[in-house]
Amino acid sequence: MTRFKTNWLTGLALCLALQLPLSAAWATESADEDRWTFAGELFAWGAGIDGRAATGEDIDVPLHDVLDSLDFAFMGSLAARKNRWTLFADFIYVDVGENARIPLEEIPGPEADVKLDLKQFTSTFGGAYQVYESGRSNLSLLAGGRYLSIDADLDLRIDPILDERFSDSASNWDFIVGARGMVDLNDRWYLHYYADIGAGDSDRTWQALAGVNYRFSKVHATLGYAYLDWKFDKNSLIRDLTLSGPYVGLKFRF
Repeated sequence: MTRFKTNWLTGLALCLALQLPLSAAWATESADEDRWTFAGELFAWGAGIDGRAATGEDIDVPLHDVLDSLDFAFMGSLAARKNRWTLFADFIYVDVGENARIPLEEIPGPEADVKLDLKQFTSTFGGAYQVYESGRSNLSLLAGGRYLSIDADLDLRIDPILDERFSDSASNWDFIVGARGMVDLNDRWYLHYYADIGAGDSDRTWQALAGVNYRFSKVHATLGYAYLDWKFDKNSLIRDLTLSGPYVGLKFRF
């Protein structure tokens, strides 16, 4: 049943792959506004996956497999800023499904019909304080948390000996600290960067991203590259997971 186990791991990795590290929608404003301002972002991350399961199996899922298994996804972020303080949260919901017919290694002849459905909700949230600002750049320190919830339903059918449905769920909380900032290139173009590290239910998680942005009045377009590394504890089905790839997004002020 090695292929059956690998398909389960791949499905779980597909959910995790659609998590974008914290958006930089709230990294673009000056700290001199003595009123609350708000920003939001819609984004997508084209991440490939590398990792290792608790059994020692390698996980390698290219981007086209992620897209083929996607049923539904919503990815967005909100931020509120006043003076040097920022409150932020992103919300990501992903539903992926996979169907497969898998030969049984132990029993020649019959095949297993496998249907896997995974629903995942992730939120990264917290606060940031701007510690440095010049005419063209700024830097903020941040602290917060990251929440991950996964619900899995697995239908397994082997005619005529087995017809079963399995369900499971898991949640994960981590505390994170980090920094973010931006550098203006001119009135339209600017660069942003972000990094955090944390732990909790995970043994360790860290992420980093950098991108280039263009201002269209109240709408900004962003393009960049993100890297996320996660080390889960020894009781988790996936032990090590690395997600990396380009992302695109639109930011809105309101």
